[in-house]
Amino acid sequence: MRKFLKAHCRKTDRWYGLEIEQFGSTWKVVNMIDLSDDEAAVLSSEIRQPSFETNSNLLACTQCGSRRVGGCSCAKKKYSCQKHMKYRFDCIYCSELEIDYSLPTGSEVSGRAGETVVLSQGQEVTIRYADDRPLSKIIVGVGWDPAVSGINIDVDSSVFVQSGQGWMGEMVYFGDKVHPSGCVVHHGDNLTGDDIPNAADDENISVYLDKVPSNRSRLVFVLNIYRCADRNQTFGGIRNLYIRLYDPDSRKALIEYPVTGNFSRDTALIVGMAYRKGGGWVFRAIGKGSRARDLYQLSEECQSL
Repeated sequence: MRKFLKAHCRKTDRWYGLEIEQFGSTWKVVNMIDLSDDEAAVLSSEIRQPSFETNSNLLACTQCGSRRVGGCSCAKKKYSCQKHMKYRFDCIYCSELEIDYSLPTGSEVSGRAGETVVLSQGQEVTIRYADDRPLSKIIVGVGWDPAVSGINIDVDSSVFVQSGQGWMGEMVYFGDKVHPSGCVVHHGDNLTGDDIPNAADDENISVYLDKVPSNRSRLVFVLNIYRCADRNQTFGGIRNLYIRLYDPDSRKALIEYPVTGNFSRDTALIVGMAYRKGGGWVFRAIGKGSRARDLYQLSEECQSL
C-alpha cells in the first residue's frame, strides 16, 4: 500500500510528490517526482509522522550519507538550484525541502453550458443552472460500491448546517431527516427511484438554498460507516465513490466529484461543502478522510474547515 506526500522547496518555490510505503509501523519515501503548480494546488499530504527517511531503493545523500528527508545541508550547497531544473534525488535530503500538510486551495472551475462540471479535490464551482441562472434548490446524490462483492458495509450520508468555524451546527442524517428550517431534507437509504429516476445513487438529499437561515453560511456533506468500530470496517472496503449535484427540473447532473484517494484507514469522509459567496452558493470538493467513530466526532473536525 502506497500513499503520497506533497513537498515544497523553500529556496526555488518548486513542488515535489514523494511516494511513500509502509514498512512495519513506519512510512518511508520510495520515489520522488516533479509536480507542476497546478498539480500541487489540488494535492495534499496523506500521512503525518515526526520525520521521514528514504528506503534503501533510493541513494542516500552522496555527501553525508543522510537518509532523512530535508535532513542535511549538503545538497543545497552542492547544486546551483533553479526553479525549472529537473530534480536530482539529492534534492530529497536538502534542508530547504519541507513536507506541506495544508489542504488544497480552492480553484474556481467553469464548464460549458449544458455539460456536467467534473471536479478534482480542492476545486470549486458556482452552483447554478447550465444557463447561469442561480439555483434555489438542488438534489444531492451520493453513491458507492463495496470493494468486495457480498461484503455489507453500511455507509450513511449526512449534512452539517453550520455558521462557520468553531460551531458544530445542526445535523441532518438518517435519524433526523429534516432541518428545522426545511433547508435540508434527507431521503434515507436507497431511495434513488423516487428522487433521481434511472440513476445509481445510494442516497439522496434535497437542499433548498433559499431556505438556509441567514445566520448559517455553509452545508458540509459527509459520509461515515455505521458501527465502524464494532465491524472493523473502513473506507478501504469502498470503491466508485462520488457526489453529484442535480438540476431539480431536468434531473441532469450539473456538478460531479468522483472521490479518489487511499482511505483504507478512514472510517469517515468529508466529501464536500456548499458555502455562501458573493450573494450565491459555491460547491467545493474536499475529499478528506477521517478516523472519527461517529457523527459527533466528525462534526467537531468540520468546524476547522
